Amino acid sequence: MLWLLVHLVTTAVLAGVGWVVQVVVYPAFALVGAGEWPEYHRRHVVRIGWVVGPPWLVQGVSVGMLLLASPWEFALLGVLAAAGVALTVLAAVPAHERLDTDRDLRILLRANLLRSLVWSAATVVSAVQLASGLPFTP
Repeated sequence: MLWLLVHLVTTAVLAGVGWVVQVVVYPAFALVGAGEWPEYHRRHVVRIGWVVGPPWLVQGVSVGMLLLASPWEFALLGVLAAAGVALTVLAAVPAHERLDTDRDLRILLRANLLRSLVWSAATVVSAVQLASGLPFTP
């Protein structure tokens, strides 16, 4: 149950960060002036990496351990973790790289909304599995 608890905590952290970014951080991007934007965005990317990097790494390790222990019981968590990675790599990162227009910001907000929903779903699934007492032997 330890890896499931670790997974629950890390996905909850990612979901929380995702929702704060969705409601507060990304909308505030539109308030940054054009002259300040490049430095502001560069610093945001570096700092947010320190916030999401560690829990994302731990989430990857925990879902890997869960899948090794019981692939069928934890397959949904694996799919959700993969979806979070795919949304980040295929949508959020490219949107960040070209953030020059309101349209780019809308794309980024949409990608982050989907990512936040995936992380929220993984949190709920982990909590339900933990509460149901699914067996786990490392």
